Amino acid sequence: MMTGKPKVMGWLAHRAGAKRLEAPVVKYVRKALELNSEGESFIDTFGKKEIETFIGFVDLVGFSNRVKGFQGAEIGAYLRPFLTGTANLVRMHFGLVDKTIGDEIMFILPDMSEGTGFPAVLPMGQLLGGLHDLKCELGHDYEIRFGLAYGTAYVDCYETEGYHEWTVVGEVVNLAKRMSQYDQIDSSKGIGGAFGMLREFPEGQKKVRLILEYIAGCGSRMCYTIVQEPVTLKGVSPAFCALLVPKTAVPQCGS
Repeated sequence: MMTGKPKVMGWLAHRAGAKRLEAPVVKYVRKALELNSEGESFIDTFGKKEIETFIGFVDLVGFSNRVKGFQGAEIGAYLRPFLTGTANLVRMHFGLVDKTIGDEIMFILPDMSEGTGFPAVLPMGQLLGGLHDLKCELGHDYEIRFGLAYGTAYVDCYETEGYHEWTVVGEVVNLAKRMSQYDQIDSSKGIGGAFGMLREFPEGQKKVRLILEYIAGCGSRMCYTIVQEPVTLKGVSPAFCALLVPKTAVPQCGS
């Protein structure tokens, strides 16, 4: 016969499905997008509508192998400078974090140029430069990979009792994710990534070159190589694509 403290036995009974826990639970859970410093004004302005935006995914190369055998707290300590550093860069450059999953951050950077004269390519280029510097700060234990896409997304809300989240959906999100997994990415210099735009986007090829000249042109720390033919990656329509790498290897400045 099992014996134990009433509280412990209550948990065991709950796990076995015999009873429901009566302890209070978190009443309401909200997503990262809603809690960003620009979150309220962003949702008021862009919620429940289509926007043109950059979507970005940033993660670490070889993360699973590096933390194999680590305890949870050790993994958290390893991830913290990367996740907080990346999230802070997004925040500083007018972007919003949508979510984090393990070692990956998804963010959006809306194009506010219509009516404001503030195109998203300007902070996007600076954000990539910031990732370059973050890699330098973190040192040889971190190798950064990113996938970017530009296009139309829908800002939507999903909710049920006790939970709701704002997020962005659309094929441009799927494209950005596939860009982050593109097998041609070269991160041997410490950081590398890919940028894509769906082929049917208005003036897509011209727009791709214009964006790349800003985010990875002569005034930035990154350079680019355009893939000559549109690529078709799993689950997304054909897209124009370019590979991005730093102009020189990132110094191993960290500890």
